[in-house]
Amino acid sequence: MMLILLAAGLLYLGRGREIDKQMERRKKELLLDYPEIVNKLLLYMGAGMTIRNAFAKMGEDYKKQQKERRRYIYEEILITCHELQSGRSEKEAYEHFGRRCQVQVYMKLSTLLSQNIRKGSNDLLSILRQEADNAFAERKNMARKLGEEAGTKLLLPMMMMLCIVMVIIMIPAYFSFVV
Repeated sequence: MMLILLAAGLLYLGRGREIDKQMERRKKELLLDYPEIVNKLLLYMGAGMTIRNAFAKMGEDYKKQQKERRRYIYEEILITCHELQSGRSEKEAYEHFGRRCQVQVYMKLSTLLSQNIRKGSNDLLSILRQEADNAFAERKNMARKLGEEAGTKLLLPMMMMLCIVMVIIMIPAYFSFVV
């Protein structure tokens, strides 16, 4: 009976860790996709599209390429497009978009978009341009951090290989002195 309870407890803890890992992976993917989203939004709005049409265009492009792999941010964009089509106001839809993403940079972007709709700002493109520059710099920093983490993970196998090479060199040298 104790073994069954122990196994159930371990399964429960394992399931919780799995969900935490999925949430962390989702957050990393959202952060990596942020510069791309801001740049696309900036490009479409610079070409004369409204925010609503830019979101619709990004959603349509994702639907066409969806066979490759599901992306969390584009799924959220599709949900936002469906909210807009169902009659929800743009301000509310963008605020819900930020809350669903649960990442600070997307909350900031959704706040910028909803404030633009509420107050009407002529310099939204310059703000988005600045945000795109900041996002690109943050992505470079994140790539550097991920590279350092990968280097750290490779340190143990490299040390093991060094020990093996040392043994391969030392054994013949030892036997040549003994004989």
